[in-house]
Amino acid sequence: MARASAATKGASPTGRGAKPTRRPRGSLDTEDIITGAFELAADVSIAGLSMPELAKHLDVPVTSIYWHFRKKEQLLDAMTERATKQYHFTNPFVDGGTWQDALKNHFRKMLLVFRENPVLCELILMRTGELTAEATQTTVNNLESVIRTMVDAGFTPDGALTVYLALSAHSRGTSMIEHLNLSQRTDAGRRATGVNADHPLLNELEYKGHSIDAIEFEYTLEAIIASAEKLLAQSGTKRTGRKK
Repeated sequence: MARASAATKGASPTGRGAKPTRRPRGSLDTEDIITGAFELAADVSIAGLSMPELAKHLDVPVTSIYWHFRKKEQLLDAMTERATKQYHFTNPFVDGGTWQDALKNHFRKMLLVFRENPVLCELILMRTGELTAEATQTTVNNLESVIRTMVDAGFTPDGALTVYLALSAHSRGTSMIEHLNLSQRTDAGRRATGVNADHPLLNELEYKGHSIDAIEFEYTLEAIIASAEKLLAQSGTKRTGRKK
């Protein structure tokens, strides 16, 4: 697991291990608090993040935190705002080659970003909150790029959006399940699945290295792309997959 989320890389040269000197009164600003919250959440998760613990992490009185954020939800909204911007910076949609490869690469990268940055996964995928107009616009711009690539390849706008939403649900759902499975594992290793000798088929599969809580990401990714190819063929616009 990454030590800190992509939203905080480079934000703090010392990290959590080095104890900062106590800040002069009034020197703490909103961005400092958000950065510190990302650092702390990387160690204790979003659920474990609290205002008193954040104050200890930043070596400031807790009243300094409440001066900027009256409750934790306001802080989480600000963190989600930064996380959303960082996610789109880390995983922009890159057109080029076939539309199939462009989509596969984009959603594989989506899974990787959330897999390597659990805090981003928790903030963007596992909680609700209000985004600013700027962050919302960034999200819409990214979606427009994907739909434009697919329409140029011959999809109708409706068909393109249907395929995109299916791939997005698969990648995001996989990220969430992997995150939950990881958080539920015991210190002894992989969490118990309940499979035993009374389940001969599942028991044999686990013996061969399969796990009933694993997600076959590539299998479903390829299946959705294959379904999209059929959708494109049915539209009457047959192409090789490369944009003209």
